Amino acid sequence: MSEGSISSNGKEECKCKQGCKSTLVDSVTLSTCNSKSHIPMGSTGPLIAKIPVILSDVEVEINVESEIELEKEHTRLINIDKEVFVKECKLIPYTNKLFIEGYVGKNIQFYNDDCTNKTNEGNKVEYTEVNSTFKCVTEIEFFKKPLYGEGYKERLNSLDKSMICKNNKEDSWVHYSELQEPVYCECQYAKILEIDALNSKDNGMKCLDKKEVCKKILEKMVIFIRLKVIQNQQVFIPEFHRDVMAIESCNNNSMYKCTRNYDKDKSNVTVEFGEKEGIMTNGYSELK
Repeated sequence: MSEGSISSNGKEECKCKQGCKSTLVDSVTLSTCNSKSHIPMGSTGPLIAKIPVILSDVEVEINVESEIELEKEHTRLINIDKEVFVKECKLIPYTNKLFIEGYVGKNIQFYNDDCTNKTNEGNKVEYTEVNSTFKCVTEIEFFKKPLYGEGYKERLNSLDKSMICKNNKEDSWVHYSELQEPVYCECQYAKILEIDALNSKDNGMKCLDKKEVCKKILEKMVIFIRLKVIQNQQVFIPEFHRDVMAIESCNNNSMYKCTRNYDKDKSNVTVEFGEKEGIMTNGYSELK
C-alpha cells in the first residue's frame, strides 16, 4: 500500500507529508568549575569622585487608547505579548519638564478560522507586530539640582593713542565655553494595566476571548514607567567614622581582628563592605 498504512485498529492512516529533517549535531554535559567570591574594594575618603548622581526618581503614568485592525477576516486570537520601549527622555535645561517618548510593542498571535475558505490549510498560527506610540511631558522634583555649562562672548575695549577715545582700529574678544555633563534617564521598570476588547458581529464591544472571532481590537492601557534622571557630577566623599574590621590570612584561614578606625593611620587604606561585617580592610598592617 503506497498511499497509506493500516493502524492497529484496522483503519487506514494517510502518511503525513515529509518535512525538513532536523539532526542533533552534538550534546555535551558540562562539569561544574569552582569559583571564589571576592568583595569589591575601594579607597576611603576624603576624596573627590566623578560618579552618576540621581537627580530625580519618578513613576510616570501614561494613558493610551489604540485601535488595531487585523489584516485578515475571521481571525481567532491566541495571545498578545506587550513590552514598553522608551525612545526619548529629555530634561529641558533650567526647568523641571521631562519629555518622554516611546511605544508599546505588541506581538499578536492568531490563526484564520474561515470555514468558507476551502483552500485554508490547517489553520496555521501566524503573528503580527504593532507599535502603539505615546508622548507626554511631566514635571519632576529634584533631589539634587543638575549642573549646566556656561558660555559667553565678551568684547574688550581699549583706548587709542590719545588715551581719551575708544580704539576703533583694534578689537579684543573673550570666548568662553564650559561644557556640561549630559542628563540621561534609566528605566527601572514598566507596568501595563489594560483592557482589550474586540469587535463582534453586531459592532458591539466584548471582552477579549480567545474563542471569539474578530477583525478589530480596541485597547485601553494605563502605563506606569519608573525613571531615574541621572547626571555625572563631582562628589566629595568624606572620611569614614566608624569601626573597621581588619582581616588577615593565616594558613588559608581568615583571622579577624577589630580595631577603632580613629586609632590608626588611614591615609591610604583600601576597604570593602559586607552586609554582615560592615566596613573591612584586607590588611591589618594598613591600620597600624
